[in-house]
Amino acid sequence: MQKVYTNTVVATPDPPPKGVPNPIHDADGASAAGYAGALVAGVRTYGWASESIVDALSEQWLQDGWVDFRLPRPLFAGEPVDIEVRAGDDCWHVLCQTADDTDTGARVVLKGTAGLGSAPWLDELQPPAPAPAADAPDSLPSYDLDSVPICQPLRPLGAYVSNDAACSMVTDDLSLPATRYRKGTLPPYFLAARMAPLTRHNFTYGPTIHARSQIQHCAPALTDRQVTVGAQIVDAYERNGHWYQVLDGLVTDTDGVIARIRHHTIFRPRGT
Repeated sequence: MQKVYTNTVVATPDPPPKGVPNPIHDADGASAAGYAGALVAGVRTYGWASESIVDALSEQWLQDGWVDFRLPRPLFAGEPVDIEVRAGDDCWHVLCQTADDTDTGARVVLKGTAGLGSAPWLDELQPPAPAPAADAPDSLPSYDLDSVPICQPLRPLGAYVSNDAACSMVTDDLSLPATRYRKGTLPPYFLAARMAPLTRHNFTYGPTIHARSQIQHCAPALTDRQVTVGAQIVDAYERNGHWYQVLDGLVTDTDGVIARIRHHTIFRPRGT
C-alpha cells in the first residue's frame, strides 16, 4: 500500500520582518510586481510542508536528508493549503495546493521531491569556503543583469537562535501547535529562510520572489548557538521578463556544516 502523509493549514500573514523587509510581502510592493495582494513568503509555505516531510521520512531527514522544491504560483494569506507527501519509486513527492475553487481550480503553490541520504544534485553545488559572519556597511550596492557579481563570496550573515526563539518560529511564524516543535532543534524552514536575508545583507533590492530551493541537511541544526550562512551567486539569467539568480550557500554552526543550499530567486520581477 502506497504511503501518503497529508495535512491542511490556513496560510497566515507573514510576521513583521526582523531584518530588511522584502516589498513583495507588502500589498504595495506586490501590486508593483503585478500581484493581487501581498505574497506569503515561500519559505513559510515550505515550513508547513516540511512538517509533513518529517512525518513521512522521520527526524533522520533533519540531519541526513534532502529536499528540492519549486514555488510555481503565489500564495496569499487566508487561503487553505492542502499538503501531501507521497512515496514514489526512488524519492518522496511533495505537493502543496490551495483548495479547489469553482472559478480558478486548485492552485499548486509548492511542488518538489525529498529523500534520505545525499541528494542526486549535491555534487553540483559550489558554495564558498566557510567564513565568519561580518557586519554590513551603512550603504549597500545594487546591480543589474549585466553586472551580477558571479562567483564572488558574499559577506556571511550570522544569527544566534535560542531555544525559545526556535519555538516561537513554530508557534508564531508558522502558527502551528507547540507540539510540532522539536526541543533543541531549529525548524527546517529556518535554514532555507537564511538565504534571502543574506542577499539583503550584501545588496540593495526591490521586491524579490523565492522561486526554488535545493537543501541538503548535513548534521543536526541545534539551538542556542551561532548559525552562519555564506554563499556566492553562481548563475543569473532572464526568463519571461524576470531576472533570476542562483546562489550556492553553506550553513554552519560552531560544530561545522549543517546544510548546503542552492537558492533560486527572482531578484527583479518584470515591470519593477
